[in-house]
Amino acid sequence: MTFLIAGSLLLYLGFILLMYLAQRSFIYFPEPNTQDRAVYNAGDMDVITVETEDGLTLSGWYKAPEGDKPVIVVFHGNASHMGMSAWKVRDFMDAGYGALLPAYRGYAGNPGKPAEQGLYKDAKAFVGWLRDDRKLPDNRIVLYGESLGTGIAVEMAANHFPEIRGLILESPYTSFVDMARRQYFFVPFLNILVRDQYRSIEKIGRVKAPLLVISGKRDIVVPFRMGQAVYDAANDPKEMLAVPLAGHNDLYMHGVGPRVLHFLSGLKGL
Repeated sequence: MTFLIAGSLLLYLGFILLMYLAQRSFIYFPEPNTQDRAVYNAGDMDVITVETEDGLTLSGWYKAPEGDKPVIVVFHGNASHMGMSAWKVRDFMDAGYGALLPAYRGYAGNPGKPAEQGLYKDAKAFVGWLRDDRKLPDNRIVLYGESLGTGIAVEMAANHFPEIRGLILESPYTSFVDMARRQYFFVPFLNILVRDQYRSIEKIGRVKAPLLVISGKRDIVVPFRMGQAVYDAANDPKEMLAVPLAGHNDLYMHGVGPRVLHFLSGLKGL
């Protein structure tokens, strides 16, 4: 019996060690292939490159706005890339809004490997490109985060670009620690063991920009309650779009697009 208990304990500790060391391979699922704009009806977008502070050259897609309309920067979700975001912003671009679709390190043919601090560096480089290369003031920038990208968007709005015009969070989570607890409830000390934590729930209160939170009530990837918690912790002005029949990836099949356009058109100064 003693050997059985000891063996079980060793297996348990070995599992935890393996999960700790290899956790990023369980978190990030980058699409490594370079994407073709024509495939995603994005032939009118330009391929642009930015340089991160740690020396990576990353590509993204960009379309300039019409007149004084803002540019929507979309931080894409996991297992995704700028091509997957392009169809979503098509109606926004047709309405005159600009769009910047970054791809993170390790995604869509970009060099590097994804990690929380690295993805923050990527985001800062792309938004910085709008400032420096396009000479666009922060109040003509709207940040849009999709799932994984919501943590990046919150970090940018809370700690780096506080004067942005608006923030849109699609299927936001409270933190990666909370996400891990859903699956690995039997593992202790997750607040220490999870290396990439994306603690949006602790940062959202520092965001000053108008906020739109979009969550599907049937989302089994990021529970609706997490989006509600992020919304509740945020400052006014804010809006919550709860979509009763939507899950995680089908929000735009439930009429979300026109609601986002309505939010954009109502932002002060646009």
